[in-house]
Amino acid sequence: MFAKTATFAVTLAILAASGCASFPARDPALDDARLSLDAARRNPQVAMYASTELNQAAAALRQADDLAATGGRYDDVHSLALLASQRASAAQDAARLRSEQAALAAQRTATDARIRADATQQQAAAAQLQAAEAQRQAEEARRIAAAASATYDYRRRPNEALYEAPVTSVRAVVGPPLQRCWVERQVVDAGTPGINIPGAVVGGVVGGILGHQIGSGHGRDVATGIGAATGAVVGANAGAEAPSTVYTQDVQHCESIPAAARLDYWDVTYDFRGYENHVQMTSPPGATILVNAQGEPRI
Repeated sequence: MFAKTATFAVTLAILAASGCASFPARDPALDDARLSLDAARRNPQVAMYASTELNQAAAALRQADDLAATGGRYDDVHSLALLASQRASAAQDAARLRSEQAALAAQRTATDARIRADATQQQAAAAQLQAAEAQRQAEEARRIAAAASATYDYRRRPNEALYEAPVTSVRAVVGPPLQRCWVERQVVDAGTPGINIPGAVVGGVVGGILGHQIGSGHGRDVATGIGAATGAVVGANAGAEAPSTVYTQDVQHCESIPAAARLDYWDVTYDFRGYENHVQMTSPPGATILVNAQGEPRI
């Protein structure tokens, strides 16, 4: 369009110079500029993103109209009309570019918001899972505490429905080993030379015989032990050159008694509705045990 207008202007100038033509009363470039400006104004993107360029195009067209109305030079009017058309086209291009950039920015913002929403949703789901696990652990702790209670009544309630639960394992639990302790009177040798070893042996035998003559039953056994210990001390020190270094003292002895016959309870594991349960019983169970709807044992 600009090339055609310029060619037209040059042709008119040549014709005018040769005397064959005169300038038209109105420059066609003004009409072209007005059409370009109207098209830019009808574009909503121009009003939103390129209002400055649109105002500049309108100002150039007003100057061209004013100059043409006041009889200004044709070349000046033509140049202003061309400038108005160029600015109108530039406003269209700028509006298109800026609208595309705004769309990309909006899409980027929406993507970021969606990512944050997904992260928040994942955190909420993880928090729900943690809460559910904590609730399950609390219920399991309450169930174990209820099962471990010594005062729990396993008797069947009136009109209570019972079910058979398969026993998966049985373990016999025995108590700690017992100890039997007693005290004996024993001879203590301090290790000093001059002890009469044969005398200690003979004295122990004689003292034991004398002690056995005293009392009866367990009292006789105690007297025998005391007599043997005393006789050993006397015999050990008999004929010794140094002062006596042999004496007697009470010594405690203990021994463990096997606890195989002392059973505390039976630790029974059974399965009910997919959950593993435990119960302590005083006698071994069969292949199944009776439980209620909550999996609690009943007898």
